Amino acid sequence: MLKSDKGTSAAPLRLGSGLERWAERHLRYLMLAPTVLILLALTIFPSIYMFYAAVHRISPNPDLPWEFIGIGNFARLLSDGQFQVALRNTAIFTIVAVTIEFLLGLGLAMLLDKYIRRLTFLKTVLMIPMMLPPIAVAITWKLIYEPQFGVLNEIMFRLGLPLQAWAGDVNLAMFSIIVADVWQWTPFIFLLMLAGLASLPVEPYEAAALDGASSWRQFWDLTIPFLKPVIAIALLLRVMDALRLFDLVFILTGGGPADRTKVLSLYIYQVAYRFADPGYAAAISLFVLFVTIVLSTWFMKRMRLAE
Repeated sequence: MLKSDKGTSAAPLRLGSGLERWAERHLRYLMLAPTVLILLALTIFPSIYMFYAAVHRISPNPDLPWEFIGIGNFARLLSDGQFQVALRNTAIFTIVAVTIEFLLGLGLAMLLDKYIRRLTFLKTVLMIPMMLPPIAVAITWKLIYEPQFGVLNEIMFRLGLPLQAWAGDVNLAMFSIIVADVWQWTPFIFLLMLAGLASLPVEPYEAAALDGASSWRQFWDLTIPFLKPVIAIALLLRVMDALRLFDLVFILTGGGPADRTKVLSLYIYQVAYRFADPGYAAAISLFVLFVTIVLSTWFMKRMRLAE
């Protein structure tokens, strides 16, 4: 019995040591497993499902089978007038909003870096809009643009200027969306530019000053070349985010008036849930993904050439 007990007690030890050796050999895979599973669940599987849906006609009736149509949904993009309107509006918004945000963010960063470095409180205040939830920003600006009791029209009234419908005006709706987006995301550009300016070397500026170079010449010949990698990253991130604009448009205008603010993300939502055509919505989503990948690749190549 004693020998039997010793034999049975030794077996778990050998099993435990074997598991430990196996765990040591595969530790890196075990550490990566949770991340890979999350990536599969949240990114890879939805992407595959979207590709699969994009090549099918999906009926609102769940009892009917999906009909394979190949590139039929993608061919519809060429003749869909609403898609072309949303694409044009998205391009206008992205170009104008990102350009203004970049110019304001760079200007504020240079101002604070050169003249008011010690005002940490001011830097914190400037970054508050970026930290707010997008839905809160949209509701705030909806109240500001309110024609009857909004703050903006109250200021216009006191200045003796004509009142405006702002988000409800055909000519001002896109402008209103851009202003709200600039207010929220200029601090993001400002933060990146400020970090880039803080990392610039001092010696080239001292040499340029000794050579008699003006501040404007130093800006174009030194600051901009040094900041090119930071500028490329900032513009890339903002363009990718602007292409996915949804919250502001959905809350402020709903795509109106007269489709003047209908953007691609909102149109995808309408096609999928209002028109009950998820296959076509998946095709539009893939188009947006393709544009994003192309722009990202172009930006990264430009950034490598700038180094």
